[in-house]
Amino acid sequence: MNPSAPSLSILFVVSAWLLAIPAQAATVLVTGTNRGIGLEFVRQYAEAGWTVIGTARNPAAAAELQALAKQHPGVSIEALDVADTASIAALATRLKGKPIDVLINNAGTLGDVPKQTIGALDHDEFDRIMAANTFGALKLSEALKPNLLAGQMKKVFGMTSGLGSSEMVQRRGGFYAYRMSKAALNIGFRALAADWRGEGLMVGIIAPGMVETDLLRASGFPGRGITPQESVGGMIKIIDAMTLATNGKALNYDGSVIPW
Repeated sequence: MNPSAPSLSILFVVSAWLLAIPAQAATVLVTGTNRGIGLEFVRQYAEAGWTVIGTARNPAAAAELQALAKQHPGVSIEALDVADTASIAALATRLKGKPIDVLINNAGTLGDVPKQTIGALDHDEFDRIMAANTFGALKLSEALKPNLLAGQMKKVFGMTSGLGSSEMVQRRGGFYAYRMSKAALNIGFRALAADWRGEGLMVGIIAPGMVETDLLRASGFPGRGITPQESVGGMIKIIDAMTLATNGKALNYDGSVIPW
């Protein structure tokens, strides 16, 4: 018998100890998680065992988000106003050195519909919508690039809409600022995908579909939308499946390509 060889009992103990070490949970950061689609992203990722960072402009008032954080130890909440560059910079400072696997730029606003109608266009409202829906998503992605590079998955997503499609606009007019903000996000994130591909970062563009949320009701849409559960479940499948070979496309929650 070789006295230097470990006994089977020692090997068993070491193996059991290694198996007991939990795998590092993947981390996702989702913006605009106080309600609707963002809140559902937090719920589904938390239930899947992810570490989730959910943001809201006023975390203290986000009762459902706070309840999810109490229920799931892996959920944390950060204050963020995506239309405020100082708020974005402050978040990046607080998260410095923390790896993020997936960033989902969900936060946005439909805006005041009458103020983005021909005959009553409002400059300040237009700027507010563009800041939240377009510039904020791009600026946050820029600010958290070091976190994404430190993560394993290296994926960032912008939230678009069929209302930002130039081909689909023929079906229904109106919503000028909102439409233009989403069309601008589409081209911006495609450019980002081209810029970051060489560094191994994947940039996707996803749309939730017509979801039964407060935003849909505010839009005046007469029909009923799909559930947030169905929408988010579909988008997570797209997020999971994206590779460097397929990034940069605008995809609906069901996997269909949104035409330009």
